[in-house]
Amino acid sequence: MRLYLDMCCFKRPFDDQRDERIRREAEAVAVLVARAERGDFDLVRSPALLVENDRNPREDRRIAAALWIDGAAVDVPLSPAVEARAREFNELGFAPMDALHVAFAEASGAARFVTCNDRLVFLGARHREQLKLPIVNPVDVVPTEE
Repeated sequence: MRLYLDMCCFKRPFDDQRDERIRREAEAVAVLVARAERGDFDLVRSPALLVENDRNPREDRRIAAALWIDGAAVDVPLSPAVEARAREFNELGFAPMDALHVAFAEASGAARFVTCNDRLVFLGARHREQLKLPIVNPVDVVPTEE
């Protein structure tokens, strides 16, 4: 099985962990990364993840996220098909970078697109008929203890 983690998942461990939701999502992301490192499933790496991470002005966070992204077992390249699919998602209301991420996830054959972005989860549910994979929160993939 393959999972595509959105950039916000890789950033979640750096957010304020005093917030219960953020803490639960960070824990779920940590479990997903650890399980991928054990070989339970494959994480996907895309050019969109690399570009978005390179834009992070905080070097410590950029380096940490780059290590997690570099550990991904599946590379999906940019292609005309990915670009066309991203344009379709953009027309459905997805932001340009989010549309690219979802298009890469589909192209990779990922089983799920995992994000902490509520708007993306909402759009994924709203347009599930047009998507080839569900868009879910990390807690929905790996429930954490309350």
